[in-house]
Amino acid sequence: MNLPNKLTMLRLLLIPFFVALVFLEVGEFAKYNDFIAFGVFAIASFTDFLDGYIARKYNMVTDFGKLFDSAADKLLCGSALMLLIYVYAIVAITLELSIAFTICITVCSIIIICRELFMTAFRSIAASKNIIIAADMPGKIKTVAQMIGICALVLVPDLAYINTIVASVIFYIGFTALAFGTLMAILSCVMYLCKYPTVFSESMK
Repeated sequence: MNLPNKLTMLRLLLIPFFVALVFLEVGEFAKYNDFIAFGVFAIASFTDFLDGYIARKYNMVTDFGKLFDSAADKLLCGSALMLLIYVYAIVAITLELSIAFTICITVCSIIIICRELFMTAFRSIAASKNIIIAADMPGKIKTVAQMIGICALVLVPDLAYINTIVASVIFYIGFTALAFGTLMAILSCVMYLCKYPTVFSESMK
């Protein structure tokens, strides 16, 4: 197993640690668990960039990497988005947030997760018809905005213990990034459908 594939596997292994840390609201550790969870998520996200960069630069692209790199990304972000739904359903009252924010975070998370599942199916069908679908710019922007949004929103509960004003600023940054990422997710999905209309054509072999 080459280095990029090892980084992909590391990302997969970090997911349960990230999830466990978010849930570890126990005693004094509850004031720091989200900071550590943020660090784990940030490291996992960085391996996403790093494994792809190394694989392309040193010609180390493998079938394993093509399959599991994408799966690891979706599992990491999907887990984080589901955790955001849980976290903001619990802490909204503590942080004195409007229920509307919790609803919006939930809707954004569901849209992004559904978009990822749809695009996985779309790419699989395209591949079966020898259609190569390259990543587009809105999709790349979506990924960056989504990562920023998740990182910021994960930090907010613990930041609230330290400084509520800073926590509020970080929340709005994260919320805006997540909302923008959701819009980019929808836009890129529509663009893929318009650019590759033959993917769902039964006449294609």
